[in-house]
Amino acid sequence: MKVINRALATFKVALKRLLSQPGLALATVIGLIAAVALTMSVPLYADAIYYRTLRAGLFDAPAEGTVSKARPPFAYMFRYVGSWYDPLEWEEVAPVDAFLSSPGQPGGVDLGLRLQTLVRHVKTDNFRLFPADQAQYADVREPLAWVSYGFASDIENHIDIIEGQFPPPAPADVNSPVPVLISAARAEELGLQVGETFTTFAPKTANNKTSIQIPIEIAGVWRATDPTEDYWFYEPSALEDLLLIPEGTFMQRVSPVIEDEVYVALWYLVMDGSNVHAKDAGPLLQKLTTAQQQTAALLPNMALAISPQAPLAAYQKSSRLLTILLYAFSVPIIGLLLAFIILVVGLTVNRQRNEIAVLRSRGATSGQVVSIAAVEGLILGAIALAVAIPFSEWIAHTIGRATSFLNFTAVSNLRVQSTTTTLQYGILAVGLALAAQLIPTVGASRFTIVTYKQDRARSMKPPWWQRAFLDFILMGVSIYGLYVLRQQGSIILPGAETGASDPFANPLLFLLPALMTFSLTLVMIRFLPLIMNILGWIAGQLGSVGTMLAARQLARTPGFYTGPLLLLTLTLSLSAFTASLATTLDNHLYDQTYYKIGSDMHVVELGEDTQMSGGGFSIGMGAGGGNAAATPQEDLGPRWNFLPVSEYRKVPGIQGSARVGTYGATSRLSGGSQRGVFMGIDRLDFGNVAARSWRNDYSPYRLGTLMNSLAATPNAVLVPGQYMAQNQLKVGDTIRVDVDTYGTRSELDLKIAGWFNLWPTWYPGAEDEETLFVGNLDYLYEQAGDQFPYDVWLKTDRNVDPEELVTQIRALNLNVLDYDDALARVTTEQQRPERQGLFGFLSIGFAAAALLTVLGFFLYALFSFRRRFIELGILRAIGLSAGQMTSFLAWELAFLILTGLVAGTGFGVLVSNLFIPALQVGSGLEAQIPPYQVIIAWDAIFRIWMLFGVMFVVALVVLAALLMRMRIFQAVKLGETA
Repeated sequence: MKVINRALATFKVALKRLLSQPGLALATVIGLIAAVALTMSVPLYADAIYYRTLRAGLFDAPAEGTVSKARPPFAYMFRYVGSWYDPLEWEEVAPVDAFLSSPGQPGGVDLGLRLQTLVRHVKTDNFRLFPADQAQYADVREPLAWVSYGFASDIENHIDIIEGQFPPPAPADVNSPVPVLISAARAEELGLQVGETFTTFAPKTANNKTSIQIPIEIAGVWRATDPTEDYWFYEPSALEDLLLIPEGTFMQRVSPVIEDEVYVALWYLVMDGSNVHAKDAGPLLQKLTTAQQQTAALLPNMALAISPQAPLAAYQKSSRLLTILLYAFSVPIIGLLLAFIILVVGLTVNRQRNEIAVLRSRGATSGQVVSIAAVEGLILGAIALAVAIPFSEWIAHTIGRATSFLNFTAVSNLRVQSTTTTLQYGILAVGLALAAQLIPTVGASRFTIVTYKQDRARSMKPPWWQRAFLDFILMGVSIYGLYVLRQQGSIILPGAETGASDPFANPLLFLLPALMTFSLTLVMIRFLPLIMNILGWIAGQLGSVGTMLAARQLARTPGFYTGPLLLLTLTLSLSAFTASLATTLDNHLYDQTYYKIGSDMHVVELGEDTQMSGGGFSIGMGAGGGNAAATPQEDLGPRWNFLPVSEYRKVPGIQGSARVGTYGATSRLSGGSQRGVFMGIDRLDFGNVAARSWRNDYSPYRLGTLMNSLAATPNAVLVPGQYMAQNQLKVGDTIRVDVDTYGTRSELDLKIAGWFNLWPTWYPGAEDEETLFVGNLDYLYEQAGDQFPYDVWLKTDRNVDPEELVTQIRALNLNVLDYDDALARVTTEQQRPERQGLFGFLSIGFAAAALLTVLGFFLYALFSFRRRFIELGILRAIGLSAGQMTSFLAWELAFLILTGLVAGTGFGVLVSNLFIPALQVGSGLEAQIPPYQVIIAWDAIFRIWMLFGVMFVVALVVLAALLMRMRIFQAVKLGETA
């Protein structure tokens, strides 16, 4: 009872303390909600995005040679096939039938999910179908068709009887016809009518000791009501040769007269997987393995033909990996949110330090003081957790709509559901936040009233991290990491495969810039008091009282503003880096895609080869062209026929078109030969269609200038700068290049008219493509004496449908074999789960961090005023005017905000320029070409500056109002009781 009373007393004290400072309690709850919601949103998003992938991947492979159909996500098919092993008697199948026909019941199969649909299907081996009057000739005549007997449970509710009726039970007399259903397709093909009688015949075989004849009567003709519904275990067309009979007829009439009648037996179970989450994958896989073992024990050679086994395993692995990656990426964000919580709790504890010291002096133990703070934290954590659960679901949906940093324009169809796993993550986040809340209280609880006064009287020591030179150590680590990144092209995770090529799969690539930003901020804070002393001396010489007091105040008390300044600098610097990285990655995605394709669309056109047998077609794609099927002859005329490329521009949505032919080439110089590719272009059209794939760093010349240089002479050529340097060539020199065009070799004397470093679709160093020669396509054809197959590059409107565009192109008799669309590739890449998760989470996280940083600074300004209420009152009493006091507080706040904004922006820009180029990791030329172009996101930085500018004005107005309302005598009389 005594323990309960103490607990209640502690709870009451904690609740009263929270209610006595509602502003700080509310600020702490807001920070906790943000931290907990962001923490819970990571597993929610990972589970939702891969559940979508799981549903997309759960499709059945073709069964028994039939056309495959899309399956429900959680469909299971257990099957026995007699043609693979041996047909069976029904008595041998009955035990497994009883086991699989009662899922979730005692003695039945347990797959861990609720049953939606169960279909049992059994059929016999094939019979020959004959008219009734030809039964005696069954051994020698060709049958009308090959059919089999079979039943499917509940099929009568999924078919339409278009003629006749569903078969009634068969008569017991073995000589009486068996009523059967036949498919509409087979009835139409064979001309079968309801009421007609036939004979089915099976000759004597190894399984049948005697020949078998079973008379049948067509009772009805059926057709599937909805071939796409979940019921259909096979495509309905696969059952066209099946004589459908009721299960009772199969057991009582057909089974007794056939030996080993079960030729195929299957059990098709559709389970409800709408509530499956990543945590359920393991148990479901285990239950499926158990079910396989049990069915194999009941009936050997049973096969699991359809199941979500492989997708579930991939789902489990992928979801867990994405969760780990996103948490690693989010360390800086969650760190900023925890820093805000620590800042607010620090303000609270600083306000309560005198109260805590009094409690300790009056007999309270440190444990009791910490217990009160712990109860406060638990109350706030419980409130935050309750609010964060629905908020985290909204964040997960928002992340699913992310296409870039602070861009949420994608369509989201995610299934987001909270689970016990996400709740556990939320509780863990509350626990971490509670630990962060208790740290300042533990430090304050060590002081009694006497030691507290002594601590305030003595000079403040530098913080422990400065005494341990942690800032310089972290700086050294980050510089070494940058060195390794630039030397090796990657930072390898422990246990990861060497040469990881995806920056979105390596969080160390993003943690390293955050580490350098943090170390730079700590170094700045170390030297900030010295800078403020210098500013104070300068202000004193200039006679500015407010500026001097502000600078000296900041120089004297660095420990009080370290938290808000650290939070502000890190928020801005990491926001600047992340926004710049996102902008750079977005632009590079377009650059990389357009570089690979060359234009908006790259069309592979068929050219007619008039000298091939039958006037066939050949394809113009890639370098070298290939070998001709026939040797050109002069009297046969032109070998290749093409429609004018201008025909493409007749299609609505196409703004420009240009021929681009690529052929194998060899340059012959005095030092030897060098293989490469000759790219022939239409110089008048190429500049227009390739404008979106061109960057100014590809060449010292503009694209239009290069096109004009090709117009100077027909044999003009553009070559790589490295090729010119290696062979000591200069603009104006002539080189000999042999070009192979479909079996025809043309010797060209080309005059160098310009040079480039990179050219769209060309990857320097690729096999047989070390050198690229860009020349006039018409000049090549003139020297070769004919046209040859080429590709067509198209410039299109932004919102065109590529498939519709190709359909319209083909309607003009332009023979398009294949195409590639740049924007479609970009859209696919933007929807990658890792990319969406990273940008979405960082966008929301940094937006929350920025808002909380503003709130933290505002609270700092208010509590700074309250903490120094006596000091300000004395300054007012000794003669400082209200304007000078306002100037004092304004300059103090301005110094901190400007320092954080300037330093944060500078650090963000510096880290962006240092690290973003080094983040272009990957194997292969396509991953490295073109190189990153660092783009600083000044628009995002400006928005943050504006946000803090508004905060500064609001805080200054509030402080000025408080100064005007301050009564000097009250401030002086309060003494240190404040």
